[in-house]
Amino acid sequence: MLEYLYPLRTYLVVSGVEKPNVMTADWVVPLSFNPQLLGVAIGHSRYTHSLIKECGEFVVAVPTIELLKDVWKAGTLSGAKGDKMEKLSLTLVESKKVKVPSIKECQANIECKVVKEVETGDHTFFVGEILDVSYGDAFKEGKPDINYKFVMHASFGKNFTTNSSETFEP
Repeated sequence: MLEYLYPLRTYLVVSGVEKPNVMTADWVVPLSFNPQLLGVAIGHSRYTHSLIKECGEFVVAVPTIELLKDVWKAGTLSGAKGDKMEKLSLTLVESKKVKVPSIKECQANIECKVVKEVETGDHTFFVGEILDVSYGDAFKEGKPDINYKFVMHASFGKNFTTNSSETFEP
């Protein structure tokens, strides 16, 4: 039944410090202005789930269309079975307020510290307090570029689409 909610905007979630991992996530939602809170639902079986539980931090990175190939890889490869970062052309950079790295090529990186965990069936809903945000090239003069193209999941699964006529064949 959840497939009727798609397409949804797709984000990258960075977790882990010693061996950082990047996964795709659609279930990301703003929760509060004051304090600034952001929630992300991560399946119990996901490697990212164990990394967030271990470190208590995560970064939600906002990819643009130029990163579509990496978004696809991040959403279809498992970090538990090897170093996923070796297969991605993303550059991890030091975050300002959390130990988890950010992604240089992304439009924005939202640094979060877990303040609450809610068990929701086969997922944990991690509520993160936003500690800092860094911006990438899709921001012009301090404002978001509303014309940027972004990545979405087209259906419930591993198919990605965009809000443009551009396509990607894995």
